[in-house]
Amino acid sequence: MKKIFTLCLAGALALAATACDDDDDKDGGYSGKMTVSGQTEEVKSALYYEYAADGGDEAEIDLYLFKEAFSAMPNAEPSFYVNLEISESLNGKTVDLTKPLSQGSTPRPYLYINAVGSGKDLVIDYYDNKIDVTDDATVTAGSMTATRNGDNITVKLSVTLSDGNSLSVDWKGKATKVTSQK
Repeated sequence: MKKIFTLCLAGALALAATACDDDDDKDGGYSGKMTVSGQTEEVKSALYYEYAADGGDEAEIDLYLFKEAFSAMPNAEPSFYVNLEISESLNGKTVDLTKPLSQGSTPRPYLYINAVGSGKDLVIDYYDNKIDVTDDATVTAGSMTATRNGDNITVKLSVTLSDGNSLSVDWKGKATKVTSQK
């Protein structure tokens, strides 16, 4: 009986140890990568602003993913980062990035994607029933799902542009909220 108890205790301890091993705790709570036009980097920090609904636009978060470890917004623009402004109503939804967002209701949803890397500055702006893209390119394929629960955010993004540039993000982690003067 003592052997059975010892084996059960050892099994329970092993199970508890593996259950407590959380990959999100590695590297400051960040897990994932981002790729801008062929250059791939690990996400080392994530910062976000939070904005209330304003002027007919929905409430949104403004998320920045960096390859460097920042605890506050950097003073100078980094050479590689991804910035996503995401309306509250898009939380948890998969967005077809080849189509404009429906702007038929107020407050209006909004999505802005900016990626800097590989010597490129890609901007994709979804507003007023249209899609504005850097250098008059078009979005030929892509989707995005962003989920937020407090400071915990998950982003899965893949987009291809007609000029051959592309962007992908597969990231989850706890982002740091920063104050804003927008």
